[in-house]
Amino acid sequence: MAEKARWLDEPCPMCGGRMNSWDVKIGKALGYKNTICEKCVSKEYNRSVDEIREIMEDFFGMRPCKGI
Repeated sequence: MAEKARWLDEPCPMCGGRMNSWDVKIGKALGYKNTICEKCVSKEYNRSVDEIREIMEDFFGMRPCKGI
């Protein structure tokens, strides 16, 4: 069974949005010292959120839970 994303009690340091465990996984895969949300990662790399998810799956074998 796939792991469910957890909401965290910390805001994204860039936009202030609510962060979850998927954001942390992306941050670790990309080597971020300070984790930022998926939306801010996509802006930083000039990609859509869907493109970032596709990259995470293709290169790192990671997929977000269906609820995200």
